[in-house]
Amino acid sequence: MKGLRNAPAVRARGTAGPPGKNRARVGAVVRRLAFLLTVRLLSASAPGLCPDFASGQTSDIASPFAPGETLHYKVMWDPPWYLFFLPEMEAGELQLSLGETTRYGQKPAARITFEARSTGTLASLTGIKVHDTFESLSDPATLCTYTVSKRVREGKRERDIEVTYYPEESRLHILEADVAKAPPHINKDKFVENIPSCVHDIFAAVYALRRTNLQVGSRDQWVLGDDDNIKKVETRVVKSEIIQGHAGPVRSLRIETVALLGGLFREGGEFRMWLSEDARRLPVRFEIQVKLGRAYGRLVSVKP
Repeated sequence: MKGLRNAPAVRARGTAGPPGKNRARVGAVVRRLAFLLTVRLLSASAPGLCPDFASGQTSDIASPFAPGETLHYKVMWDPPWYLFFLPEMEAGELQLSLGETTRYGQKPAARITFEARSTGTLASLTGIKVHDTFESLSDPATLCTYTVSKRVREGKRERDIEVTYYPEESRLHILEADVAKAPPHINKDKFVENIPSCVHDIFAAVYALRRTNLQVGSRDQWVLGDDDNIKKVETRVVKSEIIQGHAGPVRSLRIETVALLGGLFREGGEFRMWLSEDARRLPVRFEIQVKLGRAYGRLVSVKP
């Protein structure tokens, strides 16, 4: 009973106080959300995970995509219950594109570009501008990654990152520079050993997953490379359901992920996505549930 009598007082202390102090507290929470949702969630949770082709996992389905395809997503944020005074709002936009086949040294390479921008109400509320651009080069046949280049622009945080994989040597090299400083400061310049012979970055992963044979009830283990971190996850095809796509309702496979080694995101959380069951296997929606609410992205346009 003593705890029950004290509970209202505790809640009152949490909501009372000078208006300026409360605004500052709310502002700090929202600023954190801007980084979390428009960078860590928008970028690090692009819809896809990567199969471990090195272990023999392959697909016999026809490729559902071709060079020139561009996917555009709108990302929304649904606040947690304790921020009930904030409505659902737009958090950002994503664009994922597959370019024409190019070269990486003497090898053919698939060029994948990804762009994340903060937009809408959340960006206006925080005053923080986020504009990240990433490019990866991968083996067109297996989508094993050769190299990833990142240009990170998140408010005052500016980073240029280069990751190169050396499968013959079972290692990768990462070079990270803080270009907000003059002259730029090198944060990382190192090799990481004991890397699997075939790693997929999160962008090649989108296309690798779309090539995979999936059906309700199937489970697969995957390998994901994010900067100098290697993560293992399991995908579970939970069910088939109707999801609103860019051109109307579309039957899709709901896929959920479970982390086997390391968290999916720095902030923890759960990730799920929906792939259309038609020939194109389009990622029509993705959703991330974290401590600071829920972010979801919906496909709004496809070219061509």
